[in-house]
Amino acid sequence: MEMTPQIETRDMVLLQALAAQGSFSGAAEVLEQPVSSISRALKALEQRLQVALLVRTTRRMELTQAGRFLLERSHHVLQSLNDIEANLAQAAGSPSGLLRINTSASFMNHVLLPLVPRFTQSYPGITLELRSSDQIIELIQSQADVAIRIGAKTDSSLRAVHLGDCRRIVLASSTYLERYGLPQRTEELATHRLLGYIGTSSLNHWPLRCGQSDDYVIRPTLCASHGEMLRQLALAHQGIACLLDFSVATDCQRSDLVEVLPQFNRALPSAIHLVYYRRTPPDARIQAFIEFMRKQAATLFARRV
Repeated sequence: MEMTPQIETRDMVLLQALAAQGSFSGAAEVLEQPVSSISRALKALEQRLQVALLVRTTRRMELTQAGRFLLERSHHVLQSLNDIEANLAQAAGSPSGLLRINTSASFMNHVLLPLVPRFTQSYPGITLELRSSDQIIELIQSQADVAIRIGAKTDSSLRAVHLGDCRRIVLASSTYLERYGLPQRTEELATHRLLGYIGTSSLNHWPLRCGQSDDYVIRPTLCASHGEMLRQLALAHQGIACLLDFSVATDCQRSDLVEVLPQFNRALPSAIHLVYYRRTPPDARIQAFIEFMRKQAATLFARRV
């Protein structure tokens, strides 16, 4: 006699949303349900399993050991179901199903979003779910099938497709430079308004030669949590920022932003990778996205490869 499963697909989706958002209100927003429904569903799941999945404190919510185990397994189960649907669709002749993509806000806004109409026209059966985060987080935690990341690949559980390269450059608006002057040496930045990052100290090391050093550690006048906010502040004449070249290419072409101290810039190219879980071969949805991005990257990043 077969046992009736105590865990349903919706339970796994619920747990993934709670883990990714870190709160009941966040999960409720993502799942488009009332907070009370989220709380009741979790309580019912814990009662069926007779084990606590979450521990709530006054400051945060954490998964228990059982919760972490279920989260990891639920990812594989849901991925397997997606794979089944995708492969059945492939057998029918066209990739289809949900494809979840995670990348930084800057890459999302300046590279990926402009390509979405072209991709959906080529693959109308694939539904895209797009999320942005400037933090490097696991695909499981971000509920993503693929991610686009900048920098060296460090996770051996992921396959990586090299799309191209980018560089960090220092910029300001012409209006700002007219008001405060154009720095001629790196040391002169100390008298300027500098726009920096919150919580990611390495990004406040600008790739500018200063004396015997190949980087310059700034003391930000104004801080923000991701590069897109810093770009908007620079465009609003609020100071000098250090940003990835693809995020400001259009601004530079229009002369809305001007590169500062290019003769002192020592930035090395950073690789742009599309990463996904190791599987042989990748399912039809992921393979379609890989091939699409490869073709686009040949043009988008030709100057940087």
